[in-house]
Amino acid sequence: MIKTWPDREIAWALLCEYTKNPSLLKHGLAVEAVMRALAHQHAEDAELFGLVGLLHDFDYERFPEIGQHTIEGGKILLEHGFADVIVRAIRSHVTENGLSRDSLLERGIYASDELTGFVVAVTLVKPNKSLSEVSASSVKKKLKDKGFARGVNRQDVYEGVAGLGVTLEDYVVFIIEALKPHATVLGLNP
Repeated sequence: MIKTWPDREIAWALLCEYTKNPSLLKHGLAVEAVMRALAHQHAEDAELFGLVGLLHDFDYERFPEIGQHTIEGGKILLEHGFADVIVRAIRSHVTENGLSRDSLLERGIYASDELTGFVVAVTLVKPNKSLSEVSASSVKKKLKDKGFARGVNRQDVYEGVAGLGVTLEDYVVFIIEALKPHATVLGLNP
């Protein structure tokens, strides 16, 4: 695929312009790391996958409502020169948009968004806030606790990993390993 989008630096500036919450900025960085790892695993374009991960929620603070989130952001991304493939993948991660997820890029962002956030949440309640303290079994146990990280849509988590054709356990391990090199930046002790 020929590159038809701005560089990561422009994407990062756009994310920072629209997102002020440090936790949301870290979420974008975390999902970017997971998406890049997924691209490497499947010999796909890591820059493309990374941009989708970084920008998937960039408009959330300004447009949090279903029907606006990713729709308004998509318009902004197109105005800034981001390719349709990026906009469609970002829009596809919101179930209510009704888009099919036909590519690994689209299935990947759907699978990675909620579950990456959940893995981070589990890490932050560990005594040392370290990814080394997190296991697939501890994440699965917390997923069953409806009171923990209530904002995480469990149905999206389960459907996301199913769409990738992997087990929940395997994708949790994949996410943990993808985040470890970025632990310091993400506030997750190495």
